[in-house]
Amino acid sequence: MDQYLSEWFEQNTDRVYQLMRELWEHPELSLQEYHGCQVMKEFAQQEGFTHIETHAAQDWDNPQATPNTLIASWGSGKPVIAIVGELDALPNLGQKDVPHQEQIPGPGHGCGHNTMAGGAAAAAAAVRYAMEKEDLPGTIRLIQTPGEEIGRGKSYLGKHGAFSDVDMCLMWHPAPGPLDFSPVPQQVAIRVLFEFHGVTAHAAGAPWNGRSALDAVQLMNIGCEFLREHSKKETWMHYNIVNGGAAPNVVPDYASVQYMFRCGDDYDTAVALFERGIECAKGAAIMTGTTMEYHVDSVVPQFYYNLPLCKYVTEEAAKVPPLTYSEEDYQQVEELYRQVNGKEPPADREELLPTTYLPYREDRGDPANGNCTDAADMTYFCPTLHCQGLARPKQCPGHHWSATFCAGTGAGMKAAVYAYKVLAQAAVDAYQDPSVVQACWDAFHAMNIPPHKCWLE
Repeated sequence: MDQYLSEWFEQNTDRVYQLMRELWEHPELSLQEYHGCQVMKEFAQQEGFTHIETHAAQDWDNPQATPNTLIASWGSGKPVIAIVGELDALPNLGQKDVPHQEQIPGPGHGCGHNTMAGGAAAAAAAVRYAMEKEDLPGTIRLIQTPGEEIGRGKSYLGKHGAFSDVDMCLMWHPAPGPLDFSPVPQQVAIRVLFEFHGVTAHAAGAPWNGRSALDAVQLMNIGCEFLREHSKKETWMHYNIVNGGAAPNVVPDYASVQYMFRCGDDYDTAVALFERGIECAKGAAIMTGTTMEYHVDSVVPQFYYNLPLCKYVTEEAAKVPPLTYSEEDYQQVEELYRQVNGKEPPADREELLPTTYLPYREDRGDPANGNCTDAADMTYFCPTLHCQGLARPKQCPGHHWSATFCAGTGAGMKAAVYAYKVLAQAAVDAYQDPSVVQACWDAFHAMNIPPHKCWLE
């Protein structure tokens, strides 16, 4: 491992754990990451970043809006390498740091974004330190993003040019299993709110005068259920009724339903499914004598993997000392496994809580096992790596109280530091070898990636 990266982490890892814990103890919902943004700003100032911007992603140019996004840079010129973290938590996943479910009211870091944010801050600071010591050319940038859990944050950042001059984006995400730098399935997801407007009436006294918006929602749902038979493989439709009226004896003049149209790694198929969902909604409105409007809440687009970058970072991982856990870490995770799965954990601790990384490969695997992340937005601008793995025991899911527990304790925090050490090493070596960045850009251009589109306008 680079001498100066190692030196920085040796001197600051405990401080990084405190940073992760600070975010864990103050979880914030998407686009409300005000405390996290401020904490990251203070950290960047302490670490000598010379150009620091904060913005409200959804209200970018409004100086009165409370910031939820941090962009901090050091250095000058090319290449520009961005280390990326995420700040938001999930609703109703507050959890005490005990390996059994003990809920705390409010949000919690059930996706481990506190460890991502802290790890990204550490990596960027360590790279800045190494660049200064070794007089390396280029710019290191720390980007802390909001709103990933609702699929919106990086779309806003893309719209406002946060990635436009970047040559390489590097980030990590917790997941059960070994660390994986290679491509994995990434799903396209379109989140849409459908609203129906009708005419209210007394449900018993004069129902013939009413035009039920709830009837329209239900008929749309039935139409989409029948549509499943005629949808392509590896597509999904999820929905929940957001507003179904106020009382059963009142014909509701307003009702709404939120949909997610998803597809495994195929943007055009997801859009086609969404368009057929719109037709179901139009038909429901016609049948019920109501009117319909829809609003796209977020779009997670197709993810474009940069294979030379995936391979390069896999090779860089060999330079970083291995991840290790304490006996206390393992004992906590063993108890967590029992609580979540109702059975004894594997005797092989590497099967329980992996510490290794996988060899490079190009086969993505089964799309049905895919993830969904707005990191896809970054892939339209520059070569991007979104690696994942470590920080949770196997068979313990994300978006779950057990993931919140891991994110606040050694299992999650030590894994994050290890993963971001690898990304820091990759960044430093890329500054020293211009051919690395050039190879990634050559692959990027060869894919003929379409222009980025922000649906949130």
